[in-house]
Amino acid sequence: MKAIRVTEKSESAQALKIELAEIERPTIEDGQALIQVHASGVNPSDVKALLGKMPNLTWPRIPGRDYAGIVVEGPASMIGKEVWGTGGDLGMKRDGNHAEFSIVDAAGISEKPANLSMREAGSLGVSWTCAWLGMVDGANVSEGQVVAVLGANGKVGEASIQIATAAGARVIAVERARDAYMGHASGPVDLVDLRTEPDLSEAIKSRTDGKGADIIMNTAGDPYFEAASNALAKMGCQIIISTFAEEAKINLRTFYRGNHRMVGVSNMDHDNVVSAKLMDRMRKGFEDGAYRPYPIKDDRVFGLADAGEAYVTVLEDRTRDRIVIEPGR
Repeated sequence: MKAIRVTEKSESAQALKIELAEIERPTIEDGQALIQVHASGVNPSDVKALLGKMPNLTWPRIPGRDYAGIVVEGPASMIGKEVWGTGGDLGMKRDGNHAEFSIVDAAGISEKPANLSMREAGSLGVSWTCAWLGMVDGANVSEGQVVAVLGANGKVGEASIQIATAAGARVIAVERARDAYMGHASGPVDLVDLRTEPDLSEAIKSRTDGKGADIIMNTAGDPYFEAASNALAKMGCQIIISTFAEEAKINLRTFYRGNHRMVGVSNMDHDNVVSAKLMDRMRKGFEDGAYRPYPIKDDRVFGLADAGEAYVTVLEDRTRDRIVIEPGR
């Protein structure tokens, strides 16, 4: 089979040490399934791993955490099923999905929503499980709450807004480079453009009669951490999924007097089995239309031979479009 193979760390995205290799089709063991990969999203963590910036990576490795495909070997009841998945182990501790075939645990099989294409289903795993862990399992988003999403047009931001509005929450979307929210939502989204309203805390409080937001999804981390902390309502929760600097200032008196909570989310610790259970839970939302996949542009779909270009596009161009590899292309 054809696969992208990486044997050592690269120094930059422009000098990625990747190889399009012809290797033996993998052989499954008991409790495993072989997937013919039809589509696999390229996430920032996939590329950062090649630069030696992810703690779980071991060499040599086939990258690619997300996938959609068809089960071709494994338990008889699974053969022929169209599936989707992801995992913090895939492409890190074990080979991933930028290949024609990949191995996952049979317990990690999740049937994809029938109304999603392979491209759409193969581009959702990392960002949606991250948003789900924060919004649902971490903050228990519910009807009537006010949710502020920082980095609204990023992929975790968009997933968070879809989850929040489907739950009946009121959403304040925060952006610093766009004057509109570009994704799907089940309800109205009030946008804060930080270019014209640079005081984040005041922008949120002015929209909530001074009360603040019940949940703040902070996809950037330290640049907005203090302002977000000051914009939380009583009993409010701030979710952190990423950061630039490792340390940030917090006023502990504000924190405890507000009965605030902080939730940290890293789906790197959730392997393909745990991730499949999360995707099982969100499937109905996609089937019902409450959730919608990211649009995939034809010029953002690459074959394995063009994987290097796909990786550079994700890391260097900082595109907000979804980048997808189709191994059969």
